[in-house]
Amino acid sequence: MTHFVVVLPLSPLGPDESFTVADWPLHVTLVEPFTTERPDELVAAVLGGVAREARPISSAAGEPAMFGRRHDVPVTLIRDGGEISALRSATLAALATAGIEPGHLRIDFRPHVTVKRHGRLGTGDRVLLRQLALIDMRPSSGAHHRRVLGAWPLGAASVTRSSPPSPRD
Repeated sequence: MTHFVVVLPLSPLGPDESFTVADWPLHVTLVEPFTTERPDELVAAVLGGVAREARPISSAAGEPAMFGRRHDVPVTLIRDGGEISALRSATLAALATAGIEPGHLRIDFRPHVTVKRHGRLGTGDRVLLRQLALIDMRPSSGAHHRRVLGAWPLGAASVTRSSPPSPRD
């Protein structure tokens, strides 16, 4: 079973890029972490289709807030004029059509960027979300790492993990 999360990175991510949880690049989580037995390639194909139909989203950082079970995770809310929520709905619908059920989803979806030691957003900062990325939450490199399985520009051609070259006669 593979553990995924779907994000909108603030800076482009490359296929097969990896990072530790502490160094996770700033992003908006579009679909919360979920597990599926469906093949990675199917999940990637679904998300590539969603990205092609979407458009870049221009927004701004809103107020700071505290998230997490104990309200101890500092975040900056992202102002959503409906575009982020619409992209989330389209993504969830496409996943469901492919038989991929993300499971425990927040009813009160609030787009945000978690404050990290290496960066944060200030109230009013402009945000341009141009890419959708599929992240492996439990790669072979260990529980404290994440790996980009695919990244797609919103409204453009896709970029996915490279396949090994096939032998040629």
